[in-house]
Amino acid sequence: MAEDRYRLGPLRDVRERAEAVGRGNLATKIGDASITAVVVADAHTRSAAARAALDAAIAAISSKTTAHERVLVDRFIARRRRELAAARDEELRAELAHERRQTEVDAARLQLARARADRQVIERHFERWRDEQKKRADNAAD
Repeated sequence: MAEDRYRLGPLRDVRERAEAVGRGNLATKIGDASITAVVVADAHTRSAAARAALDAAIAAISSKTTAHERVLVDRFIARRRRELAAARDEELRAELAHERRQTEVDAARLQLARARADRQVIERHFERWRDEQKKRADNAAD
């Protein structure tokens, strides 16, 4: 009979597919975020190395006695400061990119939660419908 068919069956299929797509989307976003986390760690390491090189250059200036040596060390310190600034800029860009990825992960988690909730609503409705069909069949048999 036509009444025996669950009318929301196509909707249930759509909700199941939406949940599967949401899981895949979340997995992709998490993978992207883990890549940017590695980039942030590398940028932090380079920034720390540039800071250490600058500190070493600054410490070396006190051992120089002639004006010529001090000028050379000053130039070296200026170069190290530029390198530190570049490394720090790169680190900040990497952190910003990672924060954007984390925001995308959070959004994907919310979308997946919504898809799961939508599917569960349909599943509960389907369960009630099946129970009603079973009760009708039992009443008809009596």
